[in-house]
Amino acid sequence: MRNSTITIILVAFFVSLSACVTVSDKKVDNKRAASSHVAAGLEYMRQNQPANARRHLTKAVEVDEDSAEAHNALALLYRYERDDKREEEQYKKALKADPKFSAARNNYGTFLARKNDYDGAIKQFSLAAESATNDNRSLAYENKGRVLVAMDKKDEAKDAFNKAIRLNPGSSAPALELADLHYDQGDLKAADFYYSNYARAVNPQPARALWLGIRITTELKQLDRSSSYELALKNLYPKSAEYQAWKKWRGSSS
Repeated sequence: MRNSTITIILVAFFVSLSACVTVSDKKVDNKRAASSHVAAGLEYMRQNQPANARRHLTKAVEVDEDSAEAHNALALLYRYERDDKREEEQYKKALKADPKFSAARNNYGTFLARKNDYDGAIKQFSLAAESATNDNRSLAYENKGRVLVAMDKKDEAKDAFNKAIRLNPGSSAPALELADLHYDQGDLKAADFYYSNYARAVNPQPARALWLGIRITTELKQLDRSSSYELALKNLYPKSAEYQAWKKWRGSSS
């Protein structure tokens, strides 16, 4: 298994209500009020103001205790505060309130992956990815793929990343993951295909991508490309682990 850090993506989400709701006016008002508080709380989190975020999110749960959006947002606040117990509790409350709320399911999967509960994470990501009402199915497959890589299930990971790209052709991250997987398996042609797609979409590239591009293009004897990536890695990330690995690799291959 390749030695890499799993980067799992969280989803912050709230639903604004339309006027066509067939429940009591009071319940509609409560849901609207809760959604407004959730929106404000998420904005305060983006501004790194957890105290103000807590005030709004607590109020959201008070006015609508069955708000999956509010519980999901509270979980994100507890993640910010590194309170694992309360974070998990809020994800479970969100999914109890609405089992089809895929944002909470995806985020619960990220929590489980962080705890190295890979089987649990795969279950959550799979449910989110297979939900017909989920607008972020591509992200769920992407997250699932990263966990499968950590589990050394590379063929299943490739399938997940390919599904992510089919659902969202403009998504660059799965292309980089596929390039890395194909390179690890010695398929340089496929690795370069996915890497080239990634490189066209992302500029500047992160250190990890440049280091991968250097190795792919060097082995393909495309020296102009590899020299360009080497220069970018040296200039942009001189203190990175990838740059140190490149220097060691270059020294051993010269």
